[in-house]
Amino acid sequence: MEFDYGTGEATKDSIHNFNNDDDESATARQQIPSQQYIPRIFLFDHGPIEATGLAFNSLARGAVVMSTLFLGPALLKLAEAAAKSNCNEESEEYDDCIDGGGRIYGMRPTSLLTNIGVFSGLLSGICTPLFGSLVDHTPHRKAIGQGSAILLSIVKGVEILVNQSTWFMVSVLQVVNFVVWNAYLCATYAYTAELSTVPNKQTHYNTRFQTLYYISLLAFLILVMVISTVLGTGDIGTARISQTVAFLVCNTVFGVSWKWLFRPRPALREVPPGSTLLKSGFQKLSFTFSYIWSNDNWYVVRYFLLAVMLSESATAALSTISTTYMTHVLEMDANEIGKVFMACFVAGIPGAKLGGIVGVALNPLRSALLCLVVFIVNTTLAAITLTGPDSKNVMYFFSAIWGVCLSWLHPTHASLYCTIIPRGQESTLMGIYIFSGSVLAWLPPLLFSFLNEIGASMSIGLASLNLFFAGGFILLLMIGNYDEAIAVSQNGSMAWTSIDNGYATPDGERKPALT
Repeated sequence: MEFDYGTGEATKDSIHNFNNDDDESATARQQIPSQQYIPRIFLFDHGPIEATGLAFNSLARGAVVMSTLFLGPALLKLAEAAAKSNCNEESEEYDDCIDGGGRIYGMRPTSLLTNIGVFSGLLSGICTPLFGSLVDHTPHRKAIGQGSAILLSIVKGVEILVNQSTWFMVSVLQVVNFVVWNAYLCATYAYTAELSTVPNKQTHYNTRFQTLYYISLLAFLILVMVISTVLGTGDIGTARISQTVAFLVCNTVFGVSWKWLFRPRPALREVPPGSTLLKSGFQKLSFTFSYIWSNDNWYVVRYFLLAVMLSESATAALSTISTTYMTHVLEMDANEIGKVFMACFVAGIPGAKLGGIVGVALNPLRSALLCLVVFIVNTTLAAITLTGPDSKNVMYFFSAIWGVCLSWLHPTHASLYCTIIPRGQESTLMGIYIFSGSVLAWLPPLLFSFLNEIGASMSIGLASLNLFFAGGFILLLMIGNYDEAIAVSQNGSMAWTSIDNGYATPDGERKPALT
């Protein structure tokens, strides 16, 4: 099975698959000098060595994600201090400047994290199709994964130096970190897609990876909180501890896995005729979206993808916006924010189970609609109730509900999508689904920053997430009856084959070459 990261899609016409590498895998496993030191939970007796590499990498993935969350409160505090130092003591507006938090680099310090989210989302949306093309059309997949892993480790090492004079540089590095992170995911997802062509085996691999990733998140969270509590560090000290732990974990895990547990892979396909390496990923996305948008039989998929663009952009921005809210409005420190995220992660366990139960009892469409209603109600109540430090303890309750919803919505969306797309087109359309979930990730942070910059209450900024949840809800409603939607979607078919220097659509219409 091949993974096209021009669109993030897995296809069946792989040039070279790990399943054809049994002898090579056995030899490679015997040549891993460090395998005896790798815990049993990361090993797969009858799988390719890349499965062990991906499992081991789950530790570093958790460290990278959690260390970023711990860095947020420190950056906000440092930016606020820098902004207030810019207030002119001799000015008549000095008191207003101090009370308002001041400005730094033309922005309110409380807009820092969401502005990072805006630039990260925009640059990642632009770069990810390019990363996909490099993974898909060149033999440099391992180099991309290895290079991005090295860069992530370097970024974590530099972030240890966060202080009053380096906070802006570290903030810029957060954008770099996010873009490099997407390059890393492109490479690792491509390896993941080739582990097996047997659905049950692929599910087994993915389940193990997700379990290890979840364990890594919680272990990292607990370790940093314990160390910071024992040492009595503040937000900045806690951020340094988190980056130090992440740096050590990334260097160890990435160093071992990318040296011994991943093999180079050939290019999976040639660049389409008339296209280039730089353009092929964007052109494939454009072609697929155009086809969906221009065919009436695809209205179900069209409404669903629009709903995903809105609702999942809000879920992606929730951690950034809530961190800003907890730091500024609730005046919570890094340890308290860590406990909030722990409540969110722990609540996600029953949330995933609840989503499965509701999806079976009702159907995936109604389950997604119900989940979005809970999201809207919980976010609205949080914006109304969480008005200051006195209400910080209530934040754990709202965080738990968000955790339930996050673990409920994402798998429900995936299940719904798989049931409403035409049979046999799952692999082709999966990349569009992945892209849709991230293409507007910059928009909710941008709206929050805009509201913050014009002086609106942060409660309004938090509640602004409901615009995206409500938009997703309305678009899902437009799908109509679930059973009828399935029947309508099966009348659509999107398969095209190369003909000479152009393409043929399912109805035989010839399209020009990608240029």
